[in-house]
Amino acid sequence: MARTQTLSANKRGKPASRMEVLQEALAQLAFNRFDDAERVLDVALKYWPEDPEVLYVYGQMRRVQGRLIEAEALYRRALDKDGGRADIWYHLGQLLALTGRFDDAMAAQDAAVGANSQFAPAHLERGLLLTRKRDLAGAEAALREALRLQPGLVMAKQALSATLILLGRPKEAEITAREGMALAGQDAKAFVALEQNLAVALSEQRRYDEALAYFDDLQSTAPALPRLSYNRGNTLQSLGRLSEAEAAYRQAILRDPHDLMAHQTLNELLYRLDRSDFLRSYDDAMTIVPDSSFLPAEKAKFLFMAERFDDARAHFERALALRSDNLAAKGGLASTLMRLGNYGEAIQSFEEVLGALPDNVEVRCSLAECFARAGEAPRALEEARKARTLSPDNQAALALEGVALRQLNDPSEAVLNDYETLIRVFDLEPPEGYSDMESFNRDLEAYLAKLHLDTQEHINQTCRKGTKTLGTLFGAGHTLVDLLKARIDDAVRDYIRELDASTDHPLHRRRSEAFRYWGSWSIRLGDGGFHTNHVHPRGWISSAYYVALPASMQAGTGDEGTLKFGEPSFDAGFSNPIRRIVTPRPGRLVLFPSYFWHGTIAFHGHDTRTTIAFDAIPADAGASDGVFVEQG
Repeated sequence: MARTQTLSANKRGKPASRMEVLQEALAQLAFNRFDDAERVLDVALKYWPEDPEVLYVYGQMRRVQGRLIEAEALYRRALDKDGGRADIWYHLGQLLALTGRFDDAMAAQDAAVGANSQFAPAHLERGLLLTRKRDLAGAEAALREALRLQPGLVMAKQALSATLILLGRPKEAEITAREGMALAGQDAKAFVALEQNLAVALSEQRRYDEALAYFDDLQSTAPALPRLSYNRGNTLQSLGRLSEAEAAYRQAILRDPHDLMAHQTLNELLYRLDRSDFLRSYDDAMTIVPDSSFLPAEKAKFLFMAERFDDARAHFERALALRSDNLAAKGGLASTLMRLGNYGEAIQSFEEVLGALPDNVEVRCSLAECFARAGEAPRALEEARKARTLSPDNQAALALEGVALRQLNDPSEAVLNDYETLIRVFDLEPPEGYSDMESFNRDLEAYLAKLHLDTQEHINQTCRKGTKTLGTLFGAGHTLVDLLKARIDDAVRDYIRELDASTDHPLHRRRSEAFRYWGSWSIRLGDGGFHTNHVHPRGWISSAYYVALPASMQAGTGDEGTLKFGEPSFDAGFSNPIRRIVTPRPGRLVLFPSYFWHGTIAFHGHDTRTTIAFDAIPADAGASDGVFVEQG
């Protein structure tokens, strides 16, 4: 304090040096003595009002105080005097990200790198921002550059492990997280965040018991760690311990009633278990956070998926009454109005959302669908093609383009939707170790039955009166499934060999001999079960493999349980919407473009109809899961 008094008393004469004053200010800030630091900095600002270092340190103090508008103004004044200061650009970028201005934050970090390409923290921040934008390849490159420049940068290890998980490379994420934990030393906060990333990476490798051991350790040592209960619940659910998973999700919501991911996953589980308390968590949370616009909007999404459109509309409108700029709620309301047949209002709402988000492919597709439902085929085609311009391989946009072309009687629709050539049927040979498909499918059906743990379908899926396995089947250690996959691999390769990459056809031009599977699952339908008409928006080549069929279907008479193509998920005004039907049989694999509308005709009988399905994509195609990991 004495030193501060000396400097304050010396205001009548210029201090000996600017550096001496700044050192004193920093010393006061180190102990959070903001009033003393401000007095010292006022002296510095009086004598050196244009000095970038003085302005920068003053900005740092204002940022710590939470006075962000003043901090930003001081940073910018400093940069006006010295635009080559990478550290100031870096801190300005952090502040802009903190206030939600992510594009401006990226521009500031780009300027920091431009000022000093060796400044590792700016590369780290760029990586975090690129991850947020879902540019995962760019994020990985930025984070690896940060680590090249500063190998001991623990936060970069944390962020890179998170990005590698999102890229679907959990083994590399595991290695990176372990390296970060070794570097973290006494930094307990970084260590536990990395430990959680390690646990998620193990869970993504289906090493669920190992993952749970880490989650349980974290529950003892760092119970307040963000998303811990949520991630632990996901692993418990993968282990089939559903009541414990439910308790973990509820614990996450208890800690944060606004935890939207925990609400969503809990209610997806409750729906599959046919529980009467489905959606009650939102109501309970809204009594605690009554001014939240997001909680009623999230509940409305579930009501929409449950086809309770009047209730969904009421909750979307409640969300918008609380926050009129909630674009997700506005888009949800538009979709609900469309399903209620209020096409004029729906179109207006979609266009308002696109005014703010002109590059949003999903909204473009929804608007195209709305025009198609309303019989305005030219406008539907225009919007579908705009969506394809933004995302050329978007399967929903291709499907909607096909609908519009068909409504217009455009002959190019027959080329896009070549149902005879592009749907191929393979009756597979018995896998290794089996002499016939009948015995193999009998064993496979018995095994798959143990994986179907739910009471009813997933709310966001297309099957009705049936269940779906959790997680990915291929490569998950299911021996019989992997035996079948070897035969499926051959069929997919054969399908791809028939494609002609020299054309601009949206299926053919993506031809790649190297492919990978993006999702694989099993569906069991019961009496009255069917699939609604749909497409696979993330796929390239989609499928259906038939494991077991009811006796009534195996007789091969009638259309019950058959696979139908060409009929959209809505009434597009076609007199004969179904374009092709494929009759199932055990051991049969059907491959087709992911943008083809397809569904099944309901069947009746006491036996189950069991299938395995998957999407194949070119090996270099990008996709990522929505798992939560600590990014830094």
